[in-house]
Amino acid sequence: MTVLAVVLLWLAAGYRLHVLRKAPGFINASYAAAATGIAAAFAVKATEAPVDAATGPYVSDLLEHLLVVAGGLGAQLFLLALRTGRPARRAVVVRAAAASAVAAAMVATFAIAPVHHASPDDLDVAYGSLRLVAAYRLVFNLHLTYVLVDNVRLCRRYAAIPGDAGRSVSLTLVGWGSAVALAYSTSRITYTAVDLTRGHAPTVLRTIGSDAATLGLIALAVGMLAPRIVPGLRSWLDARGGLRRLAPLWTDLTAAFPGIVLPTGTGLGRRSTELRYDRHLLETAEGLAKVHLPAGVALVTEQPDALHVLARELHRHRESWNAPAGVRAGDLLPVAHEPGHEHRQLLALADAYAAARARTSRLPDLTPRASAGASA
Repeated sequence: MTVLAVVLLWLAAGYRLHVLRKAPGFINASYAAAATGIAAAFAVKATEAPVDAATGPYVSDLLEHLLVVAGGLGAQLFLLALRTGRPARRAVVVRAAAASAVAAAMVATFAIAPVHHASPDDLDVAYGSLRLVAAYRLVFNLHLTYVLVDNVRLCRRYAAIPGDAGRSVSLTLVGWGSAVALAYSTSRITYTAVDLTRGHAPTVLRTIGSDAATLGLIALAVGMLAPRIVPGLRSWLDARGGLRRLAPLWTDLTAAFPGIVLPTGTGLGRRSTELRYDRHLLETAEGLAKVHLPAGVALVTEQPDALHVLARELHRHRESWNAPAGVRAGDLLPVAHEPGHEHRQLLALADAYAAARARTSRLPDLTPRASAGASA
């Protein structure tokens, strides 16, 4: 799961850096800083042995935590800037000052603590009972708790704003990821307090915290990727749903007029599905333009529920769609006055046609049948 988190976090960081390159600005810069800082921190965590071998014992812990502080500050500034494009100066100063103070305290306590000798154990296990290490841990985790609570609060505020589905899903996932990650910081605070008072702390606290951190970071990474994923996924789902709705009417029209069909392949990808949906809309409209209905239908479809009446008449007269005379079904559709209205009309007509076909299939067969004796 750690490898998955690292991969997702770097994918998210790469995407945010790509967005920043295309559209420089405070929001994109702070979001890219947050994504890159968190990805780099977790990458250091996953490779702490070679990092320590190159830099010194437990330097990976310090580097990881400093990157988390930087990434957390970027996340706070990004969320603060969502409403106006740039947060208030006071809010920036307060959060930057807090992050700087925490980073300075961590570097100072780490530098003077007697932890610069190699040990096979984790820093918490080997030196967790030292007051300087406890101070280092408390400063870091208390600040992280503050950042995560701030993120949850801001994500809840902005995720509910309607408009951009990708943004809403992104902020929702980032908020949930921050909430899950709170179990990491709070468990580490509890671990440090218990270790100081009792001389040792249960390892289950460290296990819970590590698992919570991994799950929270996966949610954060997916949330940061959501603005890229959600619009495409939503478009694909809309196209798939549209194809299902059109299918009954489109199938009967293309059976009656096979010449209107152009091959579009059977791929399941987004672009293939969208292309097939667009073609089915056009072919449905073209098929309706070729259908002939009895002339009297034109008066019937002037009713308020014109589309439902037209759908019933289409199904009722489907055996004579190729008649040489009559009124064209396409001319009976209400005039579309805005973009997308024609597509919505075709989908509504297809729904009504499917309902008419379903009602007919449920009717009992009243055709007289010869008895066995008569047939003999």
